Amino acid sequence: MDDMLRRIVPLRLRRAVRSRLVRVTEDAIREPLESLHVTERAHAASVASLAEAVSSLRSDTERMKDELSAQIAIVTNITASHFDRIPELRATLLSMRESEEYRCALSTKEPLVSVRIATYNRGTVLFERTIPSVLAQGYENLEVVIVGDGCDDDTEERARRMRDSRVRFVNMPHRGVYPAEPQHRWMVAGSPAMNLGAALSRGLWLAPLDDDDEFAPDHIEVLLQAALQGELEMAYGKYWAMTPPPWEPHARGTFPPEYGYFGFQTAIYMRALRFFQYETRSWVLNEPGDWNLCRRMREAGVRMGFVDRVVTTVYPTGPR
Repeated sequence: MDDMLRRIVPLRLRRAVRSRLVRVTEDAIREPLESLHVTERAHAASVASLAEAVSSLRSDTERMKDELSAQIAIVTNITASHFDRIPELRATLLSMRESEEYRCALSTKEPLVSVRIATYNRGTVLFERTIPSVLAQGYENLEVVIVGDGCDDDTEERARRMRDSRVRFVNMPHRGVYPAEPQHRWMVAGSPAMNLGAALSRGLWLAPLDDDDEFAPDHIEVLLQAALQGELEMAYGKYWAMTPPPWEPHARGTFPPEYGYFGFQTAIYMRALRFFQYETRSWVLNEPGDWNLCRRMREAGVRMGFVDRVVTTVYPTGPR
């Protein structure tokens, strides 16, 4: 058929028809193509504009974040200054160094050491792990002062059944008032009981201990010796930080003390320093009570020393 058409239709006519068909086809698709190109250019421009906007927004967000962080730091410092009262604590510390109690703490050969424990409804672990580690100390001139943070379990009955004159239990009439948020509550739980325990202690030295941790057998002996020999007001050592079961110990502790690497269950300090108290609002500064107290002691000028050995085992703290 194609050969017949080529013989019948002249070449010039065929070319004219082909040219016409090409023009008609091009005219038919030109407008959609041009529209498509315009759309692509518009989309490309939109994407570029959006990318520029995102970049600008990211830059503004980073700048706002930096400005907000700076403002938070200022507010935190103002709040800390209000809570810390460092100049007042420093003046009290200087006055305390002139006291008879201070001189006795450094000159008495075997002073009474008060192990202060604040607790809340942990009778089992307290009397099966924590207190046995205290009574097993090589250093014998000690007392155990347990303060219940409004306990309503059998802690008092367990303490009475011990029939040990070295162990005293006092229960607060109600639990301390703490923040509702769990992390903030963890930071300050037990603070009133800890302060009361220090006030009730009769020893020249305080050895704080949490109600679920345990002392090494030579805890008091090692730390007291370091304090007396170095004329320190506080001495502390390393601790085994136990991971959740199966228990795996990790040694922690630094000098000077650092956030996250210090706890008072690793320390011994003069009872004369009891005017340094736990602050139930330290959570406002995002500081756990132990670290907040240690930081204030250090900033006020308490003479601290470090024993490079493990003296305590610290277990993960559950809900309180």
